Amino acid sequence: MPDSIFLCGLSGSGKSTVAPLLAQLRGCAALDTDAMIVSEAGVPISEIFKREGEAGFREREARAVQKACAHECAVVALGGGALERDDSFEAVRTAGTLIFLDAPDSVLATRLERGEARPLMAQPDALARMRARRLARFERAAMRIDTSVLTPQEIAHRVGQR
Repeated sequence: MPDSIFLCGLSGSGKSTVAPLLAQLRGCAALDTDAMIVSEAGVPISEIFKREGEAGFREREARAVQKACAHECAVVALGGGALERDDSFEAVRTAGTLIFLDAPDSVLATRLERGEARPLMAQPDALARMRARRLARFERAAMRIDTSVLTPQEIAHRVGQR
């Protein structure tokens, strides 16, 4: 049975917050594909989008997913669009258990207003369109958790007990 857990969901769902908490509970490494991309590129994601466009970012993201899948025991916070590529989706499903962190779009929008600017969120109805495009993959997760009603610690404990 695979040891890694992959957290998926839209931006603002809590993946990056929950991953280190869950990793600590499990005694595993905590990884974040967006952080991996920034570390490798040496510039923020917004700058990668300016220089390379979404296609360049997605190539970097696919490489980060493959690196994360190579870990034997990790809790991985996936970028919101990481599962759109078939190869990344299959790699994750082979390497571990997929958990879908979700919240209503209104909650996600409020959370995103407080955080770093995200290039794809500048478009009108961005969350609704991303949800429509990504939901079929997210729903194939082993577990779905509404992060609007639980603390990050409660989410980590719930996933850790599954």
